[in-house]
Order: sequence, then structure tokens, then C-alpha cells
Amino acid sequence: MINRTAPTVTIEQAAALMRPHRTKSIRLDRVWPPNEALGLLSQIGGEPNLPPSLDWPTIEFEDGTKASLDFLAQINLEELPEIEARGALPKTGVLYFFALAESNEPLQTYGSDAWRVLYYPGNAADFPSRSVPEDAGWRIDHLDYGETPGSNYRNPESPKGELFPRCTVRFTVIDLWDIPRFSGSDDPRVRPFENAIAMEPADFDEPNGIPDAIRNFWTRINPFKLQAPKTLETSQKQPPQARVDVEMSDISDLAYDCLSMLRREEGENWYHSKIQLKSWSLPYRVEDAVMLLNEARNEWCENALPLDDVLEHWGEPSDTLMQAYDGWKKQAMALTGSLTALGRATKLSPELREKVLNVVEEGRQLRKQAGDYGLHPHLETAFRASLTTLLTDFPGIAEMEPELVAAGNPANQAELNGYLSHRMVGTGDGLQSDLEDDAILLLQLCSDSEGPRFQWWDVGVIRFSINREALRTCEFHLAEAEIEGH
Repeated sequence: MINRTAPTVTIEQAAALMRPHRTKSIRLDRVWPPNEALGLLSQIGGEPNLPPSLDWPTIEFEDGTKASLDFLAQINLEELPEIEARGALPKTGVLYFFALAESNEPLQTYGSDAWRVLYYPGNAADFPSRSVPEDAGWRIDHLDYGETPGSNYRNPESPKGELFPRCTVRFTVIDLWDIPRFSGSDDPRVRPFENAIAMEPADFDEPNGIPDAIRNFWTRINPFKLQAPKTLETSQKQPPQARVDVEMSDISDLAYDCLSMLRREEGENWYHSKIQLKSWSLPYRVEDAVMLLNEARNEWCENALPLDDVLEHWGEPSDTLMQAYDGWKKQAMALTGSLTALGRATKLSPELREKVLNVVEEGRQLRKQAGDYGLHPHLETAFRASLTTLLTDFPGIAEMEPELVAAGNPANQAELNGYLSHRMVGTGDGLQSDLEDDAILLLQLCSDSEGPRFQWWDVGVIRFSINREALRTCEFHLAEAEIEGH
């Protein structure tokens, strides 16, 4: 074999090579605007309709402490569309997914009790939602753990486990670019890739998919120059001489290059809403403002850790700083109370907006004085996250302000549409690793900070999978889970 880099391919050529290997998957789309009248049972976040016969999953750590797992999703299997890959799942019943949502280490570090998939074979629609146990929300009171938007925006006085708002989902069948899986070098589907590798690369003066430096390297390591076939007839009679040097590793490299190009192109081409809120209009409603104040307070680990412990972690605590923080906290709590009294859906006046932003900025400056980096608030993220919950409780907002609803539409977010979206079955490609050939993707949840407020490490995903044989016998306790980041 001659070791060489795969030749240049255009987007069109990559699509032609990979199109026969497209696979179908089921995407979970957040219902927008939220409409509880749809009668759908499937959801991400919120509280599960857990039957009395099923206990809320827990984990016991090596030091003897215990915690309840965080509820992530419930899937009503009767609502799934019929595609071939869906056939491996039961036709009826409900799946419930739990995990240590705040872990900044691989879930396997804590063993298989760090996640759980429960299956109820009957109809769970009539069961009331089960409240989150008080000992859920593990690790949000640890300074060194990255917090999700769910824990950042929660009311500091609320139970720790109330992390993720309920988002009803419905299902869409999608086509995904998938890495080809060949049976061997004799697989007839290999031939188009062999032809692409054997052909002479395109004009090196015109960048076309692979950087010039790599293409030039291709020519330096080749001891001969391939001659492109002059006609189709010649090509059919005399296959390129270099085909004898093509190995499956060459095919795999080319397929991976094509896959990367297509996924990148597909992600860039998603429609993005052109409706943008002006920064000076945010926070827009009381709900947004309260979220920003909660975020500022939660950065200090209020009601979770003693303040002197927090300050010692950041730098050197002082009486002056502690007094300043105490005064700031009282101010933030008083402002939150007065805002809440106005009603969550109330629009802010310019004067109230300025008060909120001044308090948030004062808290940021205090954090800097304490020796920690004071992060700027994410005004638009808070708005979109608050809009998701507001529309559930005040559906009239959707009719009164259609432009705001359009600006928060999750369909405009590229990360919620591609292969790393919320989805089930289909390809098991991940950010860092792929599922084994005999595994089925039960559920993948992507980072979605504006709806259920999920965030997995550095904007990654959490994946639940199960062995085909275990799925056939409905042994969902054998399911695996992992969190992957970029």
C-alpha cells in the first residue's frame, strides 16, 4: 500500500459518494409554541408520569452518601413514527431516562447506578407527575463543577432537584449522513470510493475541499502521477492502475473526510431567525429579569455552601467583602420580590430594566473583587429560556407578540436539527466515540440551554444505548449511558 492522503472532493462529489449510506433517525422536536392541549405524553425535562410500581432511581457513592438521579425524559413509545430502526423497540409503553446530570466526569466513573432507563409496558397517561426528590440535583453545590443553565436559573430557595423545565416533544423522521459500514473489500459499494481515490486530484491551484498543503503533500509522497481516464469507455476497460494500492484504510479516510464536509455544510445551511431582540430591550419581561437575578445569586452558591467557604476558594475573604455581599444579596432579593409581585409575564419599564442590570453588574464586580472572574450575563439566552416557560403558562403571549415567539423558535437553532440533536435510534455516531455495531441508540439529548436547559460539559450530548439482545428481552436495566463533549 502507498500511504497517501485522500484526494480532493467537492461537496457535490462527497454527497454522491455518501448518499447511498444515508440512514434514518427519529428527532425529538420541542413543540413550539408550547401547547399542552396536544395531549402528548413524551417530554424532556419536567416531572415524570411515573407509575407507583416504579421507584425513583438513586445512587449510593463510595463514601456512603446517596442521591436521587435527575429525570431527563419520558418517551411514549406509541407516539414514535414507524421506521425500520424503530422496530427494535416495544410497540407500547413508556421509557423513562435518569442520570447524574451535573457530573463533570464520565458517568462510568460512578458505575452503572449513575444512570437508569426504566420501562413501563402500560399506559402512563393517567398517572400524575411525580415530584422531584429533595436529594436530587447532585453536585450543584460544588464550586468546581460546571453548572447547567437549569441550575443557574433556578430560584436559590427552591429544591436543588428542580433543574429542567418540562418541554413537550413530538417526533420527526430525519435522514442523517452516516459513516459507511462495508462488509469488506469485495463489497460492491466500495468501488465508487476506490474510483475517487484512484483519480488524479483536481487542479492544485484551486482550493476545493482539502487544504492546499495537504494536497501538495499528496503529490510529494506519490512516486508516480496517475493519468485520469480520457473517456468513460476507457475507464470501464482499464481500471486505474492505482486501485491495487487502495486499502480499506484509504476508503475509511475518504469516507470520514466526506462525512465531515457534509455535516459541516449541513449545519451551516440551517435557517437562522433574522428576528433579533435589541440588547437594550433585555431583560424584556419579569421572568427574564428574575432569571438573571437568580443567575447572579447562584454564582455565589447561595443556600448551598457557607459564604466564607466560597470566598476562601476564590481568594481571601474579608469582613468588608462579606458585608458588601450581604448588602448586595438583600438588594437582589428585594428586587426579585417586587418584580414577582408585578406578575411573571409583565413587560419591564426602562427604569426597572436599568435597576435589574445595575444589580447584576454590581454582583459581577463583587465577584471580581473576591478573586473570581465575573461573567457577563447572557441576556438573550435568559430571554429564550424564560419564553419557553412563559408560553406554557401564558399561551396568549404567542398571539400578542408573534415576532418574539418567532425569535425564540427552537427550529432556528442549528444544533437542534443535525446528527447531534435530540433523537432516537439510527446512527450511533458521537462526538468522541461511536456505539458498538450491536448497540441501539435509545436516546440522545443534546445541549439545549433555552428549553429544558440541558448542557452537557462543553455543549456536548448524553447518549443512552442498549445491546440488541437486551433490548429484545426488554432488559432496560442493562442500558448504558455516557456524556460526551467537544
